[in-house]
Amino acid sequence: MLRSRSKIGALVAIIISFALACLVNVTTKDATFFGLFYIPLVFAALFFDAWGGVLVSLGAAAVLFLVSDVSFTQMGIEILTMLMMGLVLDRISKKLKDSCDRLEHFSMVDKLTGLHNYGYFIDRIGEEKERADRFGSKLSLIMLDIDFFKPFNDKFGHAKGNELLKKMTKIINEQVRAVDIVARYGGEEFAVILPNTSGEAAEVAERIRRAVEEADFEGEKITISAGVVTYPTDADDELKLIDKVDQALSFSKERGRNRICVYSKDLVSDIKTGECDKDYAGR
Repeated sequence: MLRSRSKIGALVAIIISFALACLVNVTTKDATFFGLFYIPLVFAALFFDAWGGVLVSLGAAAVLFLVSDVSFTQMGIEILTMLMMGLVLDRISKKLKDSCDRLEHFSMVDKLTGLHNYGYFIDRIGEEKERADRFGSKLSLIMLDIDFFKPFNDKFGHAKGNELLKKMTKIINEQVRAVDIVARYGGEEFAVILPNTSGEAAEVAERIRRAVEEADFEGEKITISAGVVTYPTDADDELKLIDKVDQALSFSKERGRNRICVYSKDLVSDIKTGECDKDYAGR
């Protein structure tokens, strides 16, 4: 969105500055004002690559040819200079864009796991909520936590703990669709956004739980607890959705861990009675 607006602004600047340069050159018929065409050239080369610079250069050449009494040699030098400048600016623009893209990517990625980070998760769940509203679809969220992660860290060390997080990432990615968004929510917690999904989200969470339970981690049995919630059935905005899934996850832990708990409207009161709307206990 921001880049689109920037290009629109640049296009407006190109048109206005080119028109002003044409006006001055046509009015004065003086080749010394030809340098004014470098203003739209800079905008065109930076925002619309080398072809933008070429188009501005050709336009400037046409104006110079029509209104100024200059030799073909001088005209050729002016146009060649503009083209060279356009190419240089194009290379600079591409390098800056690549640098910005890399910085943007790193700002959204957890360095350890390679998953999206918390900030990206918050942005995307808002976007997916708006998309669900627009198309009248549902959106589900899974929040999962590695059971007894601290004791594992204490026993094997932080290096092995990091390997566990990486292996957990691989397992989760293998059990979800390409359109699902997996993020490291924080510490040993992971979040999975499932667009256009409702009841199937619990099945996805259960597949992840089973895959983790069957995996080998330094000869240790590792399990997860998870909560599942659906928009707009269980919450009317993304912040409440996160709050509800956190409640469901907490309830899974209270019930003994290694299970999936699906949020229901009665879940808060059910915490006191020891009941859950639907949960998949580990076998």
